[in-house]
Parts: sequence; structure tokens; C-alpha cells
Amino acid sequence: MITMAGTIGAGKTAWGAVIAEHFGTELLIEKVDGNPFLPKFYEFPERYSFHLQVYFLNHRFKALKEALKHPNTVLDRSIYEDAMVFAKLQYDNGSMDEAEYGTYLDLHDNMMQELHDLYEQQIMFKKSPDLLVFVHGSFDEAMRRIRKRGRPYEQVERDPGLHVYYRDLYDTYENEFIKDYRKQEISPVYHLDIDKYEISNSADVETVLHEIEDILGEERGFVFPEEN
Repeated sequence: MITMAGTIGAGKTAWGAVIAEHFGTELLIEKVDGNPFLPKFYEFPERYSFHLQVYFLNHRFKALKEALKHPNTVLDRSIYEDAMVFAKLQYDNGSMDEAEYGTYLDLHDNMMQELHDLYEQQIMFKKSPDLLVFVHGSFDEAMRRIRKRGRPYEQVERDPGLHVYYRDLYDTYENEFIKDYRKQEISPVYHLDIDKYEISNSADVETVLHEIEDILGEERGFVFPEEN
């Protein structure tokens, strides 16, 4: 199982689709369209931050349980980011109060414990991803991509305060998340630099896929896992 990670606008879904196709498997996508809380969160973060994080956590929990049943799966965001990045940032910036944050962390811990119990019951389940692909680059490039994909509620022109949120999110990923993830030794990490590699360039795509294969071979002892 490969899981993508990275700030808003980094290109996780696009690169995840390329990686999934290469490995002949499915990309499990974070549900954005039809999410009832996402536009409301951008409009009223203090009111809908907790609702949004619980919605995403529940969605990711179900996706992860499904993904772990199969040897080959790619997820476009990891469950580790929920608590380590998004909920923490909402608490730090005051969008989520102490009671909401504590409730969220308790729910997150209960879900992680249930996953652990499933691991113990079914040996076919993996205890962690085989690889985390950290999609990152310059802040300016991430902002350019947000503008390009054009979701109205994401645009800084509509709400200039979003620039601070995006910057804080970017800094949390670059300075805290990846450091904590490596410290916990959850899985190997591949850094995919969007300033260096362009998804529309076939040579860049070939290089990225080759480097992913190399790290899987070195760290996990396989490239293409066989079906059970």
C-alpha cells in the first residue's frame, strides 16, 4: 500500500493516479465533491472545523479498512495527516476549541486502535503503508495550483485570510509533519518535488516511478506485491 501526503494544492491526486496506474491498482480518493462541510468550513472555520475533521476522519477510516484488504492500493491522503496536521492546526489557530480537539483526538485514537485490532485478527492486513509519497515543493507553486484548479471556496481572491491558512498548513507539513512521521518510523518516505518534476513531462514521470520502485525494493524487498 502506498499513501500520498502533502499540503493543499501539491498535486497528490494527480500523482497518485499516475502511481496507481503504474502499479495496476486503484487510487482511493479523498472525498471533496459532495462533502457538505468543506465549503461551509471555508466560510465559517470556527463553526465547521470540528465537523469537517470528523467527516474526513470517518471517510479516511473507511477507505483505509477497504485498502488494507488488498496488497496493492494507493490512497491520495494518509490518515496520519488528520491528527498530525489538520486537527492540530485548527486547534492552534483557534478554529477548534479544547473540548472539540480533545473529542477529535479521542475518536482518532479509538479508530486507530480498531485498525490495530483488525491487524491482529487478520494477518493479511498491513500494519503500515509500504511507502509514503510526500508531494511537496515551493509555497508559490502550491498556490499556483490552487488557483489553477479553480474551486471557488479555495481562492485567496475571495478570502485573503486564506493565504495565512495555506501558509500555516504548508509550514506544518514542511517543518513538523514529515519530521514527526519519520521519527515514528511508520514507513519509508519518498520526496516528490513538484518544482523539479512535472507530471505532464513523460521523462519526469518515468524518473519518479523508477525512484519509487527503487525505494520499495530497498526498504520493503519488493516492487510489485503479489496477490494473496
